[in-house]
Amino acid sequence: MSEHKYSKCTVEGDKKIKWICGCFQTVDGYFKFCDTHDETLKKAIQSQIDELDMTRIVEN
Repeated sequence: MSEHKYSKCTVEGDKKIKWICGCFQTVDGYFKFCDTHDETLKKAIQSQIDELDMTRIVEN
């Protein structure tokens, strides 16, 4: 079975999916979120950054 650009691996195999909202990923790897999901996804990303300690202190 061929892989689809947007797909979900299930026990039945590779299933083609489509976005149900306006969220998308740009060609250079960034994400753009629709108005419905913007705040929620930003909070989720920020909490993961904090949890994974993906920041450093910048001294002037």
